[in-house]
Amino acid sequence: MITQKFLILTGEPSGDHHAALLVNELKILYPDHIFYGIGGEDMANAGVNLLYRMEQLAFLGLSEIIRHLPFIQQVFKQLRNWIQMEKPAAVILIDYPGFNLRMAGIVKKLGIPVVYYICPQLWAWGQRRVKKIRKNVDLPLVIFKFEEDFYAKFGISAKFVGHPLVEEISPLNNPVEFYEKHALDPNKKVIALLPGSRLNEVKKILPELIQVAALNKADHQLQWVVGKSVSIPMEIYRDIIGNNHFVRVIERDTHSLMKFAHVAFVASGTATLETGFLETPMIVLYKVSPLTFHIGKYLVKIKNIALVNIVLGKSVVPELIQDQVRVDLLNFEFKRYLDDADYHLSVQRQLSKVKEILGPAGASARAAQEIKKFLRQPSEKTV
Repeated sequence: MITQKFLILTGEPSGDHHAALLVNELKILYPDHIFYGIGGEDMANAGVNLLYRMEQLAFLGLSEIIRHLPFIQQVFKQLRNWIQMEKPAAVILIDYPGFNLRMAGIVKKLGIPVVYYICPQLWAWGQRRVKKIRKNVDLPLVIFKFEEDFYAKFGISAKFVGHPLVEEISPLNNPVEFYEKHALDPNKKVIALLPGSRLNEVKKILPELIQVAALNKADHQLQWVVGKSVSIPMEIYRDIIGNNHFVRVIERDTHSLMKFAHVAFVASGTATLETGFLETPMIVLYKVSPLTFHIGKYLVKIKNIALVNIVLGKSVVPELIQDQVRVDLLNFEFKRYLDDADYHLSVQRQLSKVKEILGPAGASARAAQEIKKFLRQPSEKTV
């Protein structure tokens, strides 16, 4: 008997975590299958045999991708060869659309079923990629209910499974425990600095945040804490923090940091949704290379860039984009939260709606069940 395989591909820490939870659920349904993929520590811990580590593909923006194009081409070629030789039961793509949409076309031509979990946010980036989903993805699994309706307009039968963040967010429940664990002062307000999970993000955003912290150093009622990404070496943070030794760095407790922070500075991405789920007022930052930004300006079709504002349908938290990521503007928005208690409370109340929008826990289990249901009927397309 030939042992069946799954190939699971992602390229970011959030996708790595989502993928690991999905793998755990698929193992219940397919105990004899072997899992391979591209991912990080979470997927490896879930038992996935990594063909590449996601850190090798952590490129932010068009200019960075162009510089690493030969390596990216090599990855596509080797994945194609692996799929041809191993013939997995399915290739499961997790988010990471720039890479995975191209991979979907390669896999489809090889006659292997394509599942896309956490489909690209085409409602934000326009409709030019819809044809690729319709042509190359056999089972689109979406995490927002409105996405089901969006895809239906283009004749694509996407399946809504709920948002995996609901089951992934696991902060400490007791603030005293959090303060004691990290040797923080319970009488001071925590200000969270969350500069992203990619090296280029951290290098572009964290220096500005450290300057804001330094500007407010005299306020001894504040304590500044950086949430470290597991994929970035500590030395990077230490180099940027420099002599600002009052700024702390913690790792593997980011959700607790989000929950117990008075205000959070958050790089645009999934982290804004996590912070909103935990009802912490935030300032969202987005900064990429000038070329990537100018191209993106013409592609983005929605008003807001912060995912938390998008799902709430309005600008609840401030967004500072590209050249607006400056110390004076960051400090202005920060002081507004600090000095205006009514404003701070109003944002908290509006963020409380995020939990309802994301729905109940169990997205990973529902996604696994949809995959099993689809693979029982491999000759039938779902779009």
